[in-house]
Amino acid sequence: RAHGGGGRRGGAAGRFRAAAGAGRWAARLRGRVRWSIVHVPLRRRLETFFTALWLFMIPVGTVTTWGIFLVLMLWKVTAVPAALYLAWIFLVDDSASTGRRVPYLRRAFIWGYVRDYFPIELRRTAELDPARNYVFGYHPHGVISMGALVNFSSDATGFAQLFPGIECHVLTLESNFKTPLLREWVLHQGICAAGLRACLTLLGKGPGASILLAVGGAAESLDARPGSLTLTLRKRKGFVRVALRSGASLVPVLSFGENELWGSLPNPEGSALRRMQNSMKKLMKFTFPAVYGRGLFNYDFGWMPHRRRIVSVVGAPIHISAPFEGDLYSGEGARRVDEVHSQYIAALQRVFQENKAEFGGQIRELVIK
Repeated sequence: RAHGGGGRRGGAAGRFRAAAGAGRWAARLRGRVRWSIVHVPLRRRLETFFTALWLFMIPVGTVTTWGIFLVLMLWKVTAVPAALYLAWIFLVDDSASTGRRVPYLRRAFIWGYVRDYFPIELRRTAELDPARNYVFGYHPHGVISMGALVNFSSDATGFAQLFPGIECHVLTLESNFKTPLLREWVLHQGICAAGLRACLTLLGKGPGASILLAVGGAAESLDARPGSLTLTLRKRKGFVRVALRSGASLVPVLSFGENELWGSLPNPEGSALRRMQNSMKKLMKFTFPAVYGRGLFNYDFGWMPHRRRIVSVVGAPIHISAPFEGDLYSGEGARRVDEVHSQYIAALQRVFQENKAEFGGQIRELVIK
């Protein structure tokens, strides 16, 4: 009994020490973390809520939706309709290449809250002729290309007023169109798959038909960190070939602030983390930058992006006189691709030099690799 009583006292003492340690940890956390639990205006709460809803819709919604469809497939009442819908997605529907768009979704109220969370702005440096077609190149990719989605797949920042007559489709990975139900939201936003067929089909829809590509892709996302602007562009020429093949004009877009939204763990070339990220990118066509941000109710840790201004500056177009009919990988075609690619890089550098003082913050150099 004496031994048992000592055990109980020892257990109580252990629990007391654990509670005291947790209390000290919580006290340190309160001292280091800036919380945003009270005294926050309703408007800012709504901005945070709708931004979080939008950001986590794809990763969380994908797992949830496939879980629901697994249940539907196992229940005999819904198995056939669910199977038919999945067959339609994977075997029949080509909307990801041809485009599907509901204009009122571009004007949905949610985009105003997402825009104001950061905030996000769109700036025009030259007018675009609605009789032409355009390939917008978006830089940098950042972690999620936030400025591209808000500025070009919604009208929250006035795209339709700045560029009347231009209908722009933002292009993304084809895998985003394989998730039931969620794909319908993405498609109705006018977002399409970033494949050659989709590019040429969308650009061939008539005057004003345009596309936007985040040219640097997943490789560029690995260099997204505050205080730097490093682009993966020297060897990226596929978007130039699309423009030459279709006769569409090229338009550089540089988004100041896109890389400022999340902090990033160090991942220099050759590091173990970089090798792992590159292996994932090679295997799955996308990768996960090792980033951290703020939380829903604090300013210092979590997965939410920081509230930092994004200004997307649209440069002057580089016009293509006529579609190029020959081989773009050799001879005259390859020389033409290199020529236009060089013009594009020069135009992008001009956009940076002319706007870095106003929007670049601490960034003074544009690195292109």
